[in-house]
Amino acid sequence: MRRNYFILLMALIIIINPILSYGKDNLENPKVYTLNDLKEGLRSYLLADYETGQILEEHNIDEVVEIASISKLMSFIVVMEWVEEGKISLQDTIKIDKDTTRIKGSSFKLREGEEFTVRELLEAAIVISGNDATYALAKHVAGTEEEFVKLMNEKAKELGLDNAVFYNSTGLPVNGTDVQNKMTTREILKLSRYIIKHHPSILDICKIRAIEVEERDFFQINTNPLLFEIEEVDGLKTGFTNKAGYSYVSTFKIKGIEGQTKDLRLIAIVMGAKDLGERNQMAKVLVEHGLNNFSHRIILDEKIPIKTLYFPKGDITEAEIYPEKEFSKLLRKGTKITLTLDLDDVNLPIRKNSKLGKVYVKEDGKIIFETNVLIREDINKAKWYVLLWRFIRSLFGN
Repeated sequence: MRRNYFILLMALIIIINPILSYGKDNLENPKVYTLNDLKEGLRSYLLADYETGQILEEHNIDEVVEIASISKLMSFIVVMEWVEEGKISLQDTIKIDKDTTRIKGSSFKLREGEEFTVRELLEAAIVISGNDATYALAKHVAGTEEEFVKLMNEKAKELGLDNAVFYNSTGLPVNGTDVQNKMTTREILKLSRYIIKHHPSILDICKIRAIEVEERDFFQINTNPLLFEIEEVDGLKTGFTNKAGYSYVSTFKIKGIEGQTKDLRLIAIVMGAKDLGERNQMAKVLVEHGLNNFSHRIILDEKIPIKTLYFPKGDITEAEIYPEKEFSKLLRKGTKITLTLDLDDVNLPIRKNSKLGKVYVKEDGKIIFETNVLIREDINKAKWYVLLWRFIRSLFGN
């Protein structure tokens, strides 16, 4: 029954979301966003490679901006590091106090006296951005949120997030003021890469489509808008306050094609949209731009031959040559890659794994990589009668 309700709810959201976001006029003439529109509609944005941090698209990424609930990524890190150090456990039970139930904003609707595990509250904090769940975790770890925030700021310094400032665990404005947690978009990328690398379990949590507690009649879908639209998207966190606007850190994995490309994970960040629907559409534009225009291409593979060489006087007349080292690179669609061989003069015999020269990889005419070229078998001089027989056969066209 709940599953049917979820499917119906998702269908309704997809149908009515344009109306809620844009109104009748815009529904009749929906705006089609392009990458060029992002500079006008966002405070900053960024598309980058998770593995290397290479930035592929960017705008205003070094301005310090309010990060709202994206703060919960740092809260997640602090909690998980306490788990890994054995100070707390994911199975620990946390009893909810009255103080926690007063936390405002997006909520797990916690009630005084209820009990949840650390794991359950982490899921609520990430999947539905539960401020009360995050606050409960902070108190469980450090006794008070104030002490927990000290741990957050210490971790920020450790990670080299020089502009990051945390005032609370949730990202809410401080006591009704406009003071909020902040950092640069470039630093959000650094934080996101760290959490995926060192705490990959967050991706399993991010893929949870809804949080449901049947006994308390609670059901809420994941706040990640593209999780339901783009198959490759599997994270990471949304955020909103009036001052921060609507923000979203997404990550998605492009599956490689055997022998052609490697798996590629990209991170797309949009910050400071004025409207929820606009944020979702602009984030989708950035993600689809990444999906359609970038790949991690295998250019040289130690197991794939570059060329076949001919040895007319060898006991073996044909042999394949291979690169000594493999090379792959994240490339934009349309980038011109060429291979240039520089082979040495070769005299028989040739021993297995001999270096026969070099191969150069060029991007738009510029050398970006070079490695030796190897032959993977012994080639000796053919006996005189073998050469004679080859000559006779050649006379008869065979």
